[in-house]
Amino acid sequence: MLNPAQTAQAISGSMEHKAHTPLISVIFLAIMAGAAIAMGDIFWAHSTVGMAEKQSIGMANFIGGITFSCGLMMVVFYGGHLFTSSVLSGVSAYEGKVKPSQAVFYWAVVWLCNFAGGALIAYMYYYSGLPLKFDGYILQHFVPAGVGKVTAPFHELFIRGIFCNVFVCMSIWTATSESNLAGKFFAIMWMIGAFVACSMEHCVANMFIITEALIAKAHYLAQVGGDMNELAHMLHTSVAGLNELNWTNFLVKNLVPVTLGNIVGGLFFVGLVGFMANKFDMKD
Repeated sequence: MLNPAQTAQAISGSMEHKAHTPLISVIFLAIMAGAAIAMGDIFWAHSTVGMAEKQSIGMANFIGGITFSCGLMMVVFYGGHLFTSSVLSGVSAYEGKVKPSQAVFYWAVVWLCNFAGGALIAYMYYYSGLPLKFDGYILQHFVPAGVGKVTAPFHELFIRGIFCNVFVCMSIWTATSESNLAGKFFAIMWMIGAFVACSMEHCVANMFIITEALIAKAHYLAQVGGDMNELAHMLHTSVAGLNELNWTNFLVKNLVPVTLGNIVGGLFFVGLVGFMANKFDMKD
């Protein structure tokens, strides 16, 4: 197991390598990462069907968090490029190993390709018919979830984004320090499970969840003949909330504050603090 200083150096080297990866490889591996997180969301949705209503909200959150962690496991073990962990490449920029402009370009490519992967899985998932199992319970619940994510205040989403990416980047940090598969597995499972169970905000997870919410809204709106009042009654939400659930608010009111929070949480609270705090013990 690596000590904190060795881990900081390993993170910096790993992120330097990722930022210098050929563009075509970044595109494919970032699409894969967005898709993997979306598949973790699917596992979460199917594992918690009816649990909060019939058993325990806390237990539903716990099980949902643990199951969702398989998404990041796929990213880590397959070598994917995920925006929330890729912000750690800012440490390499701080060291002068990567140009700041190159790091920002890398983040932008990864973010866009993660979105493409998450949205692709959202549509594939819908057309698979899987969210319509259990009398449509799963698909229906994406709508109020999406409404909640686009109507929450900016500052709340921003802070939840910070908290989320502290957990995500700490899971990457800890997994990097571990040399065996079991250690990496539990580092990812517990820390990713924590942010999901606590309802923190992950921009890439939201790329799938809110896309699926928009698909579900269109699906059920067609069923009720375009009657928003009837749709609100069916899905136990408000007409005002349903009106807020659209692509513009998805991008502006959710992804902007969450993405900014994820950057602050991952780069500043974990990456730079961890690197600077351990710099004294690092070997040249």
